[in-house]
Amino acid sequence: MRMTWNKVLFLFLFLFVGVFTLSAQERLEISGKIRVLEPVVVRLENIRGETLLETTVKGDGVFSLPACKIEPDVYLLCFGETKQAIYLTNTRVMIKGFYNCRNMKETSLSFTGIDVYHEIVKWLPKQGYADQKTIDPQVRGKLDGNMYSALAYIAGMNSYEPNKFLLDCMSGDALKTMSGMWLRHRADSLFRYTIGADAFDFTFQDPSGKQVRLSDFRGKLVLVDFWASWCGPCRAEMKNLLPIYNELKGKDLEFISVSLDSKEENWRRMLEEEKLPWVMLWDEEGFVAGDKPNMIQRAYGFYGIPFIVLIDKNGKVIGRELRGDKVREAILEARNR
Repeated sequence: MRMTWNKVLFLFLFLFVGVFTLSAQERLEISGKIRVLEPVVVRLENIRGETLLETTVKGDGVFSLPACKIEPDVYLLCFGETKQAIYLTNTRVMIKGFYNCRNMKETSLSFTGIDVYHEIVKWLPKQGYADQKTIDPQVRGKLDGNMYSALAYIAGMNSYEPNKFLLDCMSGDALKTMSGMWLRHRADSLFRYTIGADAFDFTFQDPSGKQVRLSDFRGKLVLVDFWASWCGPCRAEMKNLLPIYNELKGKDLEFISVSLDSKEENWRRMLEEEKLPWVMLWDEEGFVAGDKPNMIQRAYGFYGIPFIVLIDKNGKVIGRELRGDKVREAILEARNR
């Protein structure tokens, strides 16, 4: 059967449009329209903190990030300094609503095109301290591939068991993805730095510039609080520590706060604001988010702050992820041994 030129041209255009549509569906496209009080930068980062896409939302609120092909995984969607972990696939994501950079409580954004993310967050543990969060075992078999490691990342659990459980739900290529490698590293770290392990003997500078070692306090119980001035929960926790310190202080107990500020001036400003009565040190390496934490984070196996540990008189870790009244209870228990 002979085909006319018009039919050939129509068939070519039909195939071309089909291929183009398929290609468009195989890319991530993020766009939207949001009301803003002032221009704000919208960024897409991977969990290593590397910027993949970026644009600025201006007065009319309309924005669009360049389309790109991604590996389905958890990413960080950033509005200014606000970061949200979200699982993304090669779909069209639309964002609408209002972003208030001056008062985040008034921010209200809605998303379409993130159905996989919604499936993951159904299994998030109830809110609570990071060391108290756990995972419903019924999640096994309900998710696919690196959706399990994404769940671990978004949940922010600091106990070994739930992270290891989710890791055991994964196999093959899923373990080679960015979040898969992150979860494997996290589970290994949490296993190595459990209760009874030798505390890493760090050395950091105090406000006078003197180098202070953890082992300088051998023979005492030592509570170590890792924090940063930009971390709201850290500042709240330091205020909680003050009455505990005043109640329990003695020759057998030392409190040490290690700042993970990247800038010394921010640490020193905090010292002036809080005027806390215990040992204050600064780690100039600063806090590092993602799967390549800094030296002290690797040594103690933590990925978020505040992070508080209690070390016994022999330099052994006897308490991790202590918060609130758990700090007081752990010190009293250690004194009664």
